[in-house]
Amino acid sequence: MMLLEHDAKVLLSKFGVPIPFGFLTEHADIALTSGMPCFIKAQVPVGGRGKAGGVVLVNSVEEANRELKRLLGNKLKGHQVRGCRLEAPSGGVECYISLMLDAARGRIAVLISESGGVDIEEQSTAGKVKQAYAGFDAKSVADTIATLARDMAPANRSAIIDASSSLVQAFFDLELTLVEINPLFVRDDGTWLAGDAKLVADDNAIERQPLLLQLLKERGHAYPEAALKIDHGFDFVRLDEDGDVGLLTTGAGLSMQLVDELSRKGCRPFNFCDIRTGQFRGEPTRLIQTIRWIGEGKSVKVILMNFFAGVTDLGELSKLFLAAREQTADIKIPIVIRLIGNGLETAISNLSAADASLVVETDLDKAVDRVVSIATAPAFKRG
Repeated sequence: MMLLEHDAKVLLSKFGVPIPFGFLTEHADIALTSGMPCFIKAQVPVGGRGKAGGVVLVNSVEEANRELKRLLGNKLKGHQVRGCRLEAPSGGVECYISLMLDAARGRIAVLISESGGVDIEEQSTAGKVKQAYAGFDAKSVADTIATLARDMAPANRSAIIDASSSLVQAFFDLELTLVEINPLFVRDDGTWLAGDAKLVADDNAIERQPLLLQLLKERGHAYPEAALKIDHGFDFVRLDEDGDVGLLTTGAGLSMQLVDELSRKGCRPFNFCDIRTGQFRGEPTRLIQTIRWIGEGKSVKVILMNFFAGVTDLGELSKLFLAAREQTADIKIPIVIRLIGNGLETAISNLSAADASLVVETDLDKAVDRVVSIATAPAFKRG
């Protein structure tokens, strides 16, 4: 889960990271009376906001309100802007620091630079970003940062090392996979503050992180997929609000493969789904929820249900599916069913007996082709 800048800054401030004065608004008609000039910063989980017009300096209340109306509710780099941070301008030398988990090797990639800001990629290409790898412990990371910073200007070196103390603590305490401050503003006297912040949390660690759970409790609407996973125990991610194929699937890898394959064949998957059949426990609730969420997609023409059963008994699962289908009878979207594995014959018998129109494919390619033919049919009318 990538945190929005405002939430990342508020969270880091709990670890002693100084941040510019600012506040979040999700409404364009707030009653501003002073505080100019200030930055209006669109809150979307993506970099490059400034170059895309999502970070602007305003000099009057009228200008601020105009920019809020321009940004809120519209899309920026493919993401809908649901909130903006209003922030006091900061100054100083723009430095850069990031810590990134290299999970495959069990180490931390450390990057620092005295040339941060919006052109950090160009600075990196020019060799102005120093990089090294540290062991997976706080002392190793701190020592690596101190070594990388030894040739920096004294004020910058002091600020980077001081900042690293708080950032390393946050990185390990919150089980983050990325902490990035860009720019890290350094004043002449060596004091500093985080001009921008990017945090990425491990989705699998959120349940044991009180601060992240509290964030989702208070601002779950800003992180719908993460909040859904915490509340319901499985993954459902909306990929394309105008998508034409809904996915009712299990297995993250296979589900991602289906998203790619359907996209290659000219379809637009509405969602990613890993429903985790092993956790059904005799209840159709997850199936009902998923069908209803897919039903919210106004352009969805067909649902692909794909379950590869190992431990799961498809015979039992078919009964749950029929119960879910009965409770979602108002959603008139055709469902292509592909099942394979334990209890397949029983599942086919159950489904055929309940509704002769239900056809189960055991060949995934045939199921995908059928989905594509329905999704791309020019005269299709839903329900």
